[in-house]
Amino acid sequence: MYIRKDGYYRLAKQRGYRSRASFKLIQLNHSYGIIHKNDNALDIGASPGGWMQVTIDIIGRRGTAVGIDVLEIPAINAANAVTIKGDINDPAVRQKAVHAIGRRFDVVLSDLSLNLTGDASSDAVRHLSMAGSILSFLPELLKEGGNFLIKLFYSNESKMFLKQAGRYFETVYTTKPKASRSSSSELYMAGKGFIANGVKKP
Repeated sequence: MYIRKDGYYRLAKQRGYRSRASFKLIQLNHSYGIIHKNDNALDIGASPGGWMQVTIDIIGRRGTAVGIDVLEIPAINAANAVTIKGDINDPAVRQKAVHAIGRRFDVVLSDLSLNLTGDASSDAVRHLSMAGSILSFLPELLKEGGNFLIKLFYSNESKMFLKQAGRYFETVYTTKPKASRSSSSELYMAGKGFIANGVKKP
């Protein structure tokens, strides 16, 4: 059984992070350099805001962190934090996100999790469908050469998603950070060097 107050939970409380998941992003960024100083970053499925907090620490004052979620994202005390309540599947929401910075983002992040039904196979398919939608939105949201980080769940279908996503990035990495629970089948895909037309240079 998962004990809520594990080491990362306690450490998140000590450092003022809203979620233990903040440490996943810290570890992933340390390993793969997804987010950089002065970047403009979009966080899809951002509530409660733990990844936005980490992102703001990394990008500094000259970058902007925009978070989208169907749930309310509690206000973040930073001038360069923008929160949008809405569904990323809504074109008006995507347009609002891009309008917030006036151009496409340097990096797109998603630690989004759908409400679980209890059927592991069905939940994995639903999550992968959402991930596929986000991938299809990237030409609207992510600049050429930008970086992408998304949570997946390991399955045969996820392998197909990774193969498809690989067409759109110069380099793709998959990993499970130490902060992930050992019992979880989650893994993260980091894509670097976005190729909007899906055609890599020879």
